[in-house]
This record gives sequence, C-alpha cells and structure tokens, in this order.
Amino acid sequence: MTAPGTHGVRLSIFTWAVYVFAVGIGLLLAPRRLLDLLDMDAPADSWARVAGVGLLVAAAYYLGAAIHRARWLYWYSVPVRILAAVGLSLLAIREEVWQLWLFAAAEIAGAGWTFVALRWRPQPPPLEPTASG
Repeated sequence: MTAPGTHGVRLSIFTWAVYVFAVGIGLLLAPRRLLDLLDMDAPADSWARVAGVGLLVAAAYYLGAAIHRARWLYWYSVPVRILAAVGLSLLAIREEVWQLWLFAAAEIAGAGWTFVALRWRPQPPPLEPTASG
C-alpha cells in the first residue's frame, strides 16, 4: 500500500523510467532506426549505443526509486532533469539540431510533473549517518 499522496509522484517517476528505458533500448539495439524516426543523422561510431547503455542504467535507478519510494531521488531528479534540459537546449543551439529541443521538452515536462506531484509534500530531511556495528 502506498503512503497517502505518493501515487502521483511514483507514477511520474515510473513513467519517466519507461521513457528513459525506451530511448535507451532504441539507442542500444537500433540507433539508426530510432534516429531515422527523428530525422537525425546516425553516428558512424558506437557512441549512440554507449548512450543507450547509460540511459538503461538511469532507467533502472528511476524504476528502483519508484518501486522503493525513494522520495529523496524524486526531489533530486527535478533539478537534474532541468539541468539536462538546459544542456540539451545549448546543444540544440550550438549544433543546430532542432530535434534536441524535443528531448529538452520531455525533460522539462517530466521534471514539471514530478515537481507538481511533490509540491504539497515536504522535502525529506537529509540522511543521517548510522553507527556501524
């Protein structure tokens, strides 16, 4: 059973895990096909697949956070995803790749959903060190 008021937050994080997993698996298994769908040039080397592996790792963290109600990660994911959107936006401008704006928009939308779901719940206290026995 979930704690009152946590369903929306967990759903936002779980949904984000599914999105990150889908992009990661696409980049890992079929980068050319995924990037063709977005009308983007596929790299000639393996960097798209490396990015796919990184995204799969991130998806595992988000899934674990949703399953185990890791509220601290919900809170920290919001500014991190906003920073990711800023980085993607800067790349979109510098590299003149408009499709990166789509990924930046997804980051902002996901961070916004999580933030709205969290805003009525107080931020958790910092973790206290425990005595090792």
